[in-house]
Amino acid sequence: MRSRKSTEVRKEEIVRAALVIVEQNGLDKLNINDIAAEIKLVPAAIYRHFKGKEEIIAALIDFTDKCLRTNLSQVNAIHDTSIVKLRYLFELHVALLKEEGAIPRILFYLLGSDRNPEFKASMLSVVGFYVQDIKKLLLQGQENGEINPDIDVTAAAMLFLGMIQPLAILSQVDKEMFAEYPAKLWYSYQRSIAN
Repeated sequence: MRSRKSTEVRKEEIVRAALVIVEQNGLDKLNINDIAAEIKLVPAAIYRHFKGKEEIIAALIDFTDKCLRTNLSQVNAIHDTSIVKLRYLFELHVALLKEEGAIPRILFYLLGSDRNPEFKASMLSVVGFYVQDIKKLLLQGQENGEINPDIDVTAAAMLFLGMIQPLAILSQVDKEMFAEYPAKLWYSYQRSIAN
């Protein structure tokens, strides 16, 4: 007889399956039947852990938030210059998008749609938190004299995030973008902010 998995483990499997489906087909095509098939369960088993698709989408937003916060924690744990920390955060972000190709699709879909204002607000909150932490790194760099004091840190924080999005979009067509362009993007960004 097979042992039952804990609710926590099963929920993680469901979220992982949802990520696979979103990466392949987009968030709008996500459905309970496909998630169940992905992890070889009957659809009713999914409903034991999530009330429906909306709860799974909320879990995907939480997953995205957790990933970004983990990256920020890793960066904040190192003792180095702000430029080095920003570069490390950039590298972590690129690695995350390579590994979790569903995240940009979730982000674009939720921010570009008014179908569910609650999900849109949640995703905006996740992105807003991330931008605020990038801003803090830029401000620290300005205080330490390593980042140009004349740059607008809000604009520079948005640009940081903005340089990654085209890479995520274009890599959907050409996976080599992740190999060739991150270093070039970082070089251009660093030159634009360095003192």
